[in-house]
Amino acid sequence: MPRILISSDRSDSGKTLISSGLMRALSKRIKVRPFKAGPDFIDSGYHKIATRGIPSINLDLFIMGKENVINSLIKYSKGYDISIIEGVMGLYDGIGLDYSTYQLSEITKTPIILIINCENIGSTTGAIIKGLKDYGNAKIAGVIFNKISSEGHFNYCKSSVKDTEVLGYIPFSKDVIVPSRHLGLYTTEDYNPEKAINTISKLLEEYVDIDKIMEIANSAEDLPEVNDLEIQDTEKKVAAIAYDAAFNFYYQENIDILKRKFQIKFFSPLNGETVEDPDLIYIGGGYPELYLKELESSITSSWIKKESYKGTKILAECGGLMYTSKYIIGFDGKKYNMSNIFDLGISAKGKLTIGYTELLTLENSILSKKGEKIRGHEFHISFPVEVNEEKFVFKNLRGKGIKDGYDGVKVQESLATYTHFHFASLQSSAF
Repeated sequence: MPRILISSDRSDSGKTLISSGLMRALSKRIKVRPFKAGPDFIDSGYHKIATRGIPSINLDLFIMGKENVINSLIKYSKGYDISIIEGVMGLYDGIGLDYSTYQLSEITKTPIILIINCENIGSTTGAIIKGLKDYGNAKIAGVIFNKISSEGHFNYCKSSVKDTEVLGYIPFSKDVIVPSRHLGLYTTEDYNPEKAINTISKLLEEYVDIDKIMEIANSAEDLPEVNDLEIQDTEKKVAAIAYDAAFNFYYQENIDILKRKFQIKFFSPLNGETVEDPDLIYIGGGYPELYLKELESSITSSWIKKESYKGTKILAECGGLMYTSKYIIGFDGKKYNMSNIFDLGISAKGKLTIGYTELLTLENSILSKKGEKIRGHEFHISFPVEVNEEKFVFKNLRGKGIKDGYDGVKVQESLATYTHFHFASLQSSAF
């Protein structure tokens, strides 16, 4: 099972674009399966474009656990010639080392290729690489320099590297700069990175030893086979999933898990779409705060509220929580009415909340049973300015939640949380 893991010493080193460029370059020759370490939703969209439509799969040790991560890697790698995993943050960043990209490499026995941004350094490059390699005895098999200004700059950096193969470099180019905003890179629903990915893939083909990267991938140790048999419901119910520019933060594996029991029907709140008689409505995260006028005027809001009153199962995560609240105060200071399922008022503009969560279930819900602990992550700048819900489904053992260390509000079978969940880690959900 050929595979590599792309990492770096820090965020903003160019991992996403170089990973995507490499996926595009290799996709011209072979079949590539992309993966993303950690709970990120945005980078996965770049991978999908780079591979001409192959969904990227998240591997998160904290949320999913070791066994689920290995099973997902093996299951989704089947039928592909190479798996490329993009790491998260710096190589050793996480909760200590336990849930870092380094630990993911160790557990999955995957060789690492480092990306080092050399924009403002020369010989220090060698020290950074040696430190990363020695600190945890990491399986670093090669390095690619990013933002090299000249051939002389490349040689200067290369000469400082000892005992690690330099695979090549990416010259500095204004054509491979991608815009970002408060939660990271622009999503592919709002920005088409095709030009940047295509440019960087050509630079990789010209300046980086792609054949050597394949050799490194082929050197990865074998992993055990896993049972890929999945129970299929012969009479599938309907799961309606909100998907458009406002709501697009979904794990691909979550959708695949839902497909075992449900017929999937996507709908767009921005376009006023509905689904007839759904058994489950899933509203993920995204950027509803950028489309408040459209959401306020959408007939989808009243449809969702009616379905909630009927007792239809609804899961609303983060942006979904915002949409199912009474109102959102936009960046312009105006109040926009939303679905009004939950007695909450949300301000779109606040401080960034980001990190893992661990929740103790206080009462049964569509996700878990009372007493169970489940994990996820928070990723938002919005915050509640009005909370009139008196009962919460979860107590935060880790993370911020909605109010005073509690998360999850519930009306009948509708559940809204600031936490995003990975369904593979849930013990007793309705999914």
